[in-house]
Amino acid sequence: MTSASAHENVAEQYPKWLSSEIETYPLDDGYYVSLPFSRPDGEGIGLEVNSLPGGNIRITDMGDTLGYLFVNGLDLNDKMMDRAKFISKCYGVSLEDGPLAIEAAPDSIGEAFHCIVQATIAVTDLIQMRRATKPRIAPFDYMVESLIKHSAAAYDTAYQVSGKRETHTFGFHVNSGRSLLIQPLAAPGEDAAHALAERWAYRFYDVIQANAGWRPLAVLDNRAEYVSERVIWTPRAIAPISEYAITWAERDKLAALLEGKTL
Repeated sequence: MTSASAHENVAEQYPKWLSSEIETYPLDDGYYVSLPFSRPDGEGIGLEVNSLPGGNIRITDMGDTLGYLFVNGLDLNDKMMDRAKFISKCYGVSLEDGPLAIEAAPDSIGEAFHCIVQATIAVTDLIQMRRATKPRIAPFDYMVESLIKHSAAAYDTAYQVSGKRETHTFGFHVNSGRSLLIQPLAAPGEDAAHALAERWAYRFYDVIQANAGWRPLAVLDNRAEYVSERVIWTPRAIAPISEYAITWAERDKLAALLEGKTL
C-alpha cells in the first residue's frame, strides 16, 4: 500500500520538476514556452503566449500540431479535421485556421495551459490514423539531405549552434568553410507556414547576433505533391525569412551554394 508520505512527495516533487524543465523566451508581442513534452518522433512541444487588448491571455501551438501530422503523412481531409476539432473542443481548445488556441483570464492561465497541452498531445496522437498501406511522399528533410549528399559537401545533422540568447538546433550544417545552416521547412497551410517562418526568423537572427559568419538558409517545401492547388508559402508566409528563403523549386540555387558558388 502506498504511504501518505509517498503521495506527498509526488504532489510536491512533480510540479517542482516540471517547473525546472519549462523554459520561456521573449518574442516581439509575447513569449514562447518550451515544455518537457514531446511528440512520437522526439520533437518538443512549445506554445506561444500573447496578451489580448481586453486583458486576457491567448495561448497557441502556432500550427505545429497540424504541421507535424501533415509532414508525417497524415491526410488532413475534412473528416480528419472534424475529428481534430472535436478532440480539441473536449479540452476547451479551438482549432479553426491551423493553430490550436485557447483564451483565458490571467488568473486561469495555469488551467488553460494544462488544457491546451492535453489537446496538443491528443490531436498529435491522430498520427496513428495514418494508413501504413498508403504510399507516402518522402519526408522533406530526406529530400534536402539527398541534395546535400549529391553535392559531396561534408555536413552534420541536428547541428547545435549558440545564439546570443540561446542554443538552436538546425537540420543540417555544411562544412568546408561554407558556414551554411540549412533548415527544411514544411507546413500544411499559409497560417502555419507564417508562424513557422516567424519562429525561424528569430532563431536565424539570434545566431547571427552571436556570430555574423553564419549563413542560415530556410529551404521551403513547395513540392507539387504536397501543396496541390494550394499556395502555402505566400509572400505573407515567407516575409519573416525572405532574405534566407529558397523554395524547393529553386533548389538549383541551393546546389550552387553547396558547391561553394556565390549567388
